[in-house]
Amino acid sequence: MSGIGATFAIMMMLFQGIDETGTAVARPIGEVHLNEATGSYFQVFEFYGKPPHTWRHAKRMVRGYLYEGREGQLATIKDVETHYFLLLNFPMIRTSPMWIGLSATCNEKADLAWVDGAQLADQSFRGFGDGALREISRTCRSRKDSGTEIPIFYEPDAFGVRWQMGGVNQNLTYMMVEFPEPEEDGADEAAQE
Repeated sequence: MSGIGATFAIMMMLFQGIDETGTAVARPIGEVHLNEATGSYFQVFEFYGKPPHTWRHAKRMVRGYLYEGREGQLATIKDVETHYFLLLNFPMIRTSPMWIGLSATCNEKADLAWVDGAQLADQSFRGFGDGALREISRTCRSRKDSGTEIPIFYEPDAFGVRWQMGGVNQNLTYMMVEFPEPEEDGADEAAQE
């Protein structure tokens, strides 16, 4: 790692603080691509440093990364067009599992939501692999009303790339990061009225 990269990593840890989610940081790899349909930039990031490299740590850590003045978040894939955009622009997604911004929270049932608060139930696109939704439901039934957060990740399989259920303490090396368009101040004010 270059001196600049090491300095950046140390600054990120100091900026974010060290907590129970871990101290590992991530670095961008490859190119950034703009999805013109959504207005978001996307890039793959790679964890380095001592694990954990969990979904929870990734979710927290990427908020400190900026691109073009936009704060990072784990990627939201709310439509088939975004799914194919990622597959076409990031070949690595077809060979390496990586965190995305979807999780299930075990309440009365499995509540699936993106990191930006959007509910999966409100969209038609689903990218789950065979049996993944059944496994999420089964896990949440056994942990009913626990509030347990189950991470979801992209996993290459024989049929392409599908969403799979991860473990709370599962470590992955890569994550898909999105830099969404900032909300307009006028839209925020109108929503509050």
